[in-house]
Amino acid sequence: MNRKLWIPLLSLGIVALVATGFILVRPSTIANASGSSAADLAAPDSPALTAGYYWSYAAKFVCGYQSPTLASGAIAGEPVVKPGNYATEINIQNYNFKTLALAKKIIVLVDGVVVHSEPDSAGPSGSEAINLQGDFATLDDCNNLWLTTHPQTPGLPTPMPLFIGYLVIFSPLDLNVNAVYTANAPGVAGTQPTSASIDVLTVTGKRVFVPTGAIP
Repeated sequence: MNRKLWIPLLSLGIVALVATGFILVRPSTIANASGSSAADLAAPDSPALTAGYYWSYAAKFVCGYQSPTLASGAIAGEPVVKPGNYATEINIQNYNFKTLALAKKIIVLVDGVVVHSEPDSAGPSGSEAINLQGDFATLDDCNNLWLTTHPQTPGLPTPMPLFIGYLVIFSPLDLNVNAVYTANAPGVAGTQPTSASIDVLTVTGKRVFVPTGAIP
């Protein structure tokens, strides 16, 4: 074969092989923001969580009413929080385009009164598992957190006593988690609140190893 013709044909063959390899390999190596490949995104919904590395989000919640006084009179020392009426709403958004199996645990530190303070500590007192569809969102609020941790108590208390702790969320992939905190100054009992405040916090996830039996 003429050398001048052979070199261009060889070059075209190499280009064709490279292009074919790119087409065959590229889809399985495309990664989304959470580090999942295209093959992962096309896989069936996540099964129940087992031992392994997960994203963990610890969202603080502050709920309920802190009175300016006790029935017996003034509060001795400092209350856990200043007098007020508090609420927390925690948003969970699955930006991955696949359904994820999530596990949630609730750790309660204040339940009307301080139940665990230094040097004591508390473990989970309630848990639940949910499947959250891709591109969907859900929320937890004070009412849901109370009912989950007080299954033997009928209904919701009015007013809700001071109720403080953590909602811990485990996910196989990264999520968007935000907490919204609102508070009213209680004023005199039986009167309308005199002021209100709101704050929104992004809850940062951390990669942790979860052993067998630690996730419901």
